[in-house]
Amino acid sequence: GNYYLKRELPKGKRNKQLVNLNTAKKVGIVYQLDDDKTYRLINNLVIFLQDKNIKVKALGYVKDKYLTQKYLPKMTYDFFYSKNLNWYNKPCGIYVKEFLNENFDIFIDLSLEEIYPIKYISGRTNAKLKVGRFDENNKEIFDLMFGVDNKTDLEKFISEITHYLTLINTQQDVKRN
Repeated sequence: GNYYLKRELPKGKRNKQLVNLNTAKKVGIVYQLDDDKTYRLINNLVIFLQDKNIKVKALGYVKDKYLTQKYLPKMTYDFFYSKNLNWYNKPCGIYVKEFLNENFDIFIDLSLEEIYPIKYISGRTNAKLKVGRFDENNKEIFDLMFGVDNKTDLEKFISEITHYLTLINTQQDVKRN
């Protein structure tokens, strides 16, 4: 899987920029949907961002397709499933393709461990600022990484990310003051 990802990583095309939640207009989120609590936390994050007038697109990876029957895809949320993975776990399908065609100001990978289909999307997504979990193998993918240990849950991870994405000073912020 990682071999194919390295081959498909965009080479030098991305316009990297420091963006915060005060200047972002469009945010992409990728996550694994495991349970109701995860869905609630993602929903709260989406509402938090939308309250800041940020357009949000969230793409959830679901191993158990029955889990999403109560969460019908909405304008903001799409899902992809194990059946949407090819033989080397590359995510395929219309929702994945649409997500990868977006240009985000900020992209957030909310996986707490390595999940190859999510890592693939993180590597291929086009965003000015990519945020995710710290791992030596993620240095080529993310611009801003957060340490995660076995005590870190999704709620804490989201809280840290939103906290720091609010604090970051950008050139636009400096010019405003």
